Amino acid sequence: MKVGKLQYNPSEILGRGCEGTVVYRGKFDGRDVAVKRVVSEFVRLVDREADLLRESDTHPNVIRYFCMESDSQFRYLALELCVASLNDYVIEEAVREKVPISSTELLRQATEGLAHLHIMQIVHRDMKPQNVLLSTAGTRGVRAVISDFGLCKRVQPGRQSLSKRSGLAGTDGWIAPEALISESTSFPVDVFSLGCIFYYVLSDGDHPFGDSLHRQTNIINGEYVLRGIKRDIPVAVSLIESMIQKAPNARPSLQCVLSHPFFWEPERRLQFFGDVSDRIEKEEDTSTVVRRLERNARAVVGGNWRNNICDALAADLRKFRTYKGHSVRDLLRAMRNKKHHYRELPEDVRDSLGHIPDQFVYYFTSRFPLLLLHTYEAMEWCADEGLFRSYYPDEVRLRMKKEVENDELQRKENSKNIESEWIRGQSAKGKSPTKTVA
Repeated sequence: MKVGKLQYNPSEILGRGCEGTVVYRGKFDGRDVAVKRVVSEFVRLVDREADLLRESDTHPNVIRYFCMESDSQFRYLALELCVASLNDYVIEEAVREKVPISSTELLRQATEGLAHLHIMQIVHRDMKPQNVLLSTAGTRGVRAVISDFGLCKRVQPGRQSLSKRSGLAGTDGWIAPEALISESTSFPVDVFSLGCIFYYVLSDGDHPFGDSLHRQTNIINGEYVLRGIKRDIPVAVSLIESMIQKAPNARPSLQCVLSHPFFWEPERRLQFFGDVSDRIEKEEDTSTVVRRLERNARAVVGGNWRNNICDALAADLRKFRTYKGHSVRDLLRAMRNKKHHYRELPEDVRDSLGHIPDQFVYYFTSRFPLLLLHTYEAMEWCADEGLFRSYYPDEVRLRMKKEVENDELQRKENSKNIESEWIRGQSAKGKSPTKTVA
């Protein structure tokens, strides 16, 4: 069938939506496209969808919009034709074989696309695996693109949230708790839904809030389980847990999500470990940053990390200096030193550690799964320092700046209290308080 510049085949249905919406395979200007047909009585909604698509589709991770046509019954949107959805990628092995891209990269791209909408003050309001599509168009390889803008709304200038009159939006099981209980909503509803999507992908199809029968109740009550993640477990759990918090203001922004070490490549992880080791090399054991790093060290390194490395590396470490097996700082120092002197290492040690950076990083993080997350959280204290600014988003830097200021105020207050106590003690002894305590 032909409508204006569009052609579509009624027998080639790609998908169906709510309120009679159907997506067909079609053509626009000789190009293969997806044609979304919407009933004309929803003209206001489809016009808004087209407007938002026009404004936002310059980003590679937002579905591309081509044109809109209409007849007496329907509006037709011509959109980028995609090969599958993220849901298909998770549940169908054939799709994963057809699109050579890692799940982590797909999640990063989906987050980039959604972050672009948020920068433009657009709340998607219907994020779910079916609305993240996979495109192979263009020269960028496989791309994750955000689709289905039918429920999108823009946060008006001067406001922080959508009005309560915006109504309930989304799909059962993917809706944030504040939307379910009719509170005003904003960007955190998308962060919540995206966190559920992260878990769905990384658990190979599970949902953090359980089966469909109990899911909505569990979402309202904030009851989730994250035991199904298959890889990079502590780092992934930390990120997802922050994204699906019940309180909207407890969730990170998407820029913060993108900065999380979950998305770091091995090279960046190794660079971070080295930078941390350099930073704390000369610090006193009593300094705040070292105390933060060594707090709960046993959980990170297991009583003695030297017992968890191979014999070849353990023997090599004993040749040069003494490393304390209970210390996170010393483990990071050992990693840094072996990386710096990698070419000088005996062949059996190099074989055990593997190639830099991927295998080298995996050697340590597989033995000490909490090491990256623990170090990242401990070093937030230094987030505002030049060396670490690239690792931490503005949110973390601002939060830690306040914490550092509060810590300094507390230290001064404690110092005053000690001085006052000393003066009172001297007075009680009948002595003149001529000495002060720094």
